[in-house]
Amino acid sequence: MSTLIVLVVFVAGFIVGALVTRKHLAEVNAVVAEAKELAAKIDAKVDELKEDKKPATKRGRKPTAKK
Repeated sequence: MSTLIVLVVFVAGFIVGALVTRKHLAEVNAVVAEAKELAAKIDAKVDELKEDKKPATKRGRKPTAKK
């Protein structure tokens, strides 16, 4: 019985969410566009930071000293 109640609540929440989204579709699209722009800016900044890195130096053991 509790599984049935959980299923009904989930389906009702999904339907209500779909209706609210449909009602405010323009606002949702604006938020998505803003998020895409922000993600593009962040990607560009990350690429810029990666370019500024010094090249990796080879690190390892020192050669053994000859006697």
